[in-house]
Amino acid sequence: MVSKDIKLGKGLDKLKFGMTREEVKAAIGEPNEVENYNPLEEDEGESEAWHYDELELSASFDEEDDFKLTSLAVSSSDYLFEGVNLIGLSQEEVMQQVELMDLGDVELETVAEDDTMQQSVGSIPEASLNLWFEDGQLSEIQWGPFWDEDEECYIWPD
Repeated sequence: MVSKDIKLGKGLDKLKFGMTREEVKAAIGEPNEVENYNPLEEDEGESEAWHYDELELSASFDEEDDFKLTSLAVSSSDYLFEGVNLIGLSQEEVMQQVELMDLGDVELETVAEDDTMQQSVGSIPEASLNLWFEDGQLSEIQWGPFWDEDEECYIWPD
């Protein structure tokens, strides 16, 4: 993979939302791990996540969308978001950057909290973007194709 620039609504370098599993495999090779799961609140079929350890990247495919590429997640500071390295920054610093980028309102939710770790997610529905924080630092950026509210379907990139 040459470019590590996150493209909202589109993908990452050669990876474009809407690609088939075969196209993703041809672009970046075999995943280190394949995980099958059912989305928590949905009865829409199965999802499949491909994990690429050396790239610190996960690619997800959903059965209800004919197993097309529907989301990407990265956890390495090598990936740039709007030209900025966000992974590892504090939640406050990330929120300042998001505001400067004018991405939309962030819905912040604590998803796990115990004696050893606190995990929260900042969601920006307008940007199809989730920002995952562990102990107050950005640990993962997850994004997908834009969503058409009227048609209730993905807007696949060209």
